[in-house]
Amino acid sequence: MFDEAFRRLLVRIAPPAAVRAAEAAPGVPPLWAEIRESGFLDALLPESAGGASLTLAEFHPLALACGEATLPAPFAETAVARLLLHMRGAAAPADAAILLAPPSAILPLAAHATHALIPGPANGTRHWSLIPVSLTGQDPFHCGGGSIDLSAPALFQVPADGEDLLVIAAALAAARMAGSMARLLAMTMEHANSRQQFGRPLAKFQAIQHQLAQMAEQLVSATTASGIGLSGSGFHPLRSAVAKCRTSEAAHDVTAIAHAVHGAMGATADYDLQLHIRRLKQLQLAFGGTDHWARQIGNARIAAPEGTSADFIRTHLHAGTPA
Repeated sequence: MFDEAFRRLLVRIAPPAAVRAAEAAPGVPPLWAEIRESGFLDALLPESAGGASLTLAEFHPLALACGEATLPAPFAETAVARLLLHMRGAAAPADAAILLAPPSAILPLAAHATHALIPGPANGTRHWSLIPVSLTGQDPFHCGGGSIDLSAPALFQVPADGEDLLVIAAALAAARMAGSMARLLAMTMEHANSRQQFGRPLAKFQAIQHQLAQMAEQLVSATTASGIGLSGSGFHPLRSAVAKCRTSEAAHDVTAIAHAVHGAMGATADYDLQLHIRRLKQLQLAFGGTDHWARQIGNARIAAPEGTSADFIRTHLHAGTPA
């Protein structure tokens, strides 16, 4: 029910024209007001706090939808930040669009956020600080990312309680990537079925069918992995590592096939394919690339006492693993 309603909202408020307008005008886009008023930002909060008490697994389809729509606003990040702050007895300003900002080469959606949750030590204990966003660097992908001034005065601080913002941001980025790849597959299928070559649709050629099948295989794998990242009762380092590593790997093949099937048409600025391609390439670099997270998985596997990889997966990657 939440998934369908949220998708209808995004279809209405975030068409490609609105995404392009947001790219041309940094700042919180006008559509943020409707997202805030819809109540979905409190989906993860307990009912006692006015929320819907969704689990991370139930929230996963909403995070996917943000990627499918190339939503130019930090919806999933703000919803998660509200939960994290609520668990620590704090609350952000009601209209805040919150960025999760661990150390990263680039921060997606930084240009469309009002506040950022950043890590940092305080009094010898790890804390998180909520700061106003001030851009200090531009996004080479021109899709609303950038870097921010981490020295901005904090509105308040909360204890990190042993959680890592990088782990949380990576899991959300993976879900956004999987959603974007789902839209790329749909666009590529539509193009292959409608585009004629030698008197028949592209989709009738065996070579194209093989590429589309590879694309679908990568999408299923990426969507499953992103679901692992958003499962259980909290964010788990190894589950997030699997989610970000696998979706980043899949994005390489999915974007290459999408361009191969579309041909030159896919590289034009007025065709919507590039809206997804640019964001996928940005998200591949953000919050740790494939090599970073692959090392985390490899080190965990080497250090694990389990004798087989199957035992390792059952022990560490299912939703019941403690966060």
